[in-house]
Amino acid sequence: MMKNVVSKIFILAVAVAGAIGSVLFFIKYVVNPPEDISAIATVEEVFNPCIKNTVASFNPDSHNLKEAEVLYDALVDLVNIFNEDGLIIDKNIYNDAIEESSDKFARYFTSWSSDEFKKSIWNTGNHDVMLRLISKLRNVSINDGSMKALSSGALSSLTEIESIIKGYREAMSVVNSASRCTSVSEIKTIVEKANKYKHEPYTNNTRLINALNRVGDDAKEAVVSYIVRTGSNVVYNRRSYKDYTEWTSYYYNVEKLIEEFRNAGYGYPTDLSYIHNSLIEADKEMLAFYSERERIRGRSH
Repeated sequence: MMKNVVSKIFILAVAVAGAIGSVLFFIKYVVNPPEDISAIATVEEVFNPCIKNTVASFNPDSHNLKEAEVLYDALVDLVNIFNEDGLIIDKNIYNDAIEESSDKFARYFTSWSSDEFKKSIWNTGNHDVMLRLISKLRNVSINDGSMKALSSGALSSLTEIESIIKGYREAMSVVNSASRCTSVSEIKTIVEKANKYKHEPYTNNTRLINALNRVGDDAKEAVVSYIVRTGSNVVYNRRSYKDYTEWTSYYYNVEKLIEEFRNAGYGYPTDLSYIHNSLIEADKEMLAFYSERERIRGRSH
């Protein structure tokens, strides 16, 4: 509601100012032209002050981000309309207006983004807003499109914001991939990746830093689950192998995974111990089973 009120007031004020300036210019210099030709004002003498005063009065710091963007867009539209209608003869006036208003909004936006990154909980929806505004500000140009409106410093600030968002998304990808680990080597790799993001501003985000600190444990749990699943399948299908040799190849594969986990210093969780014992018991059973089957086959021949 506030956004609409503010934007309407601003646009109305600009429209009224422009209209009054146009009428006064028309009456004073067209309807009642002065006898002294030197007294005739030029178009820019009427509209240039309007542009300069409007840009000077633009103060995004007194509004929230949505309101500030609406006012910025309205201001840029006004300057472009005046320029397209030939009311700005001196292109420096146009360039300065676009450059100053863009710089004001960019500084406000950069400060707002910095404050967002200092919070303990980050709103990822705001990240999309940031990326949209970064794209918008980067595309604003002056000098007939040959030059960016923002300074190199301002553009660098936008790149830094973009980099932080990219890093956050990469960090979350690392967190989410922990549950897909299947080997000891992957645990070590993912912990190293997680440690790369344990610095500001990411450490400000309580949820993210807690998730990064859990990556190692989550990865270990994922590996244990993988080993247990694999071992359970081997035990369940123990009578489907063609002979004892084939059985032992699957058996030793799982036993190798268990030993790698233990040798890495990750302990011997209950689930791992249980499936290990199940494999050992199954191996005894399979030795007897396949020996008997071979004995029977031998007698039949």
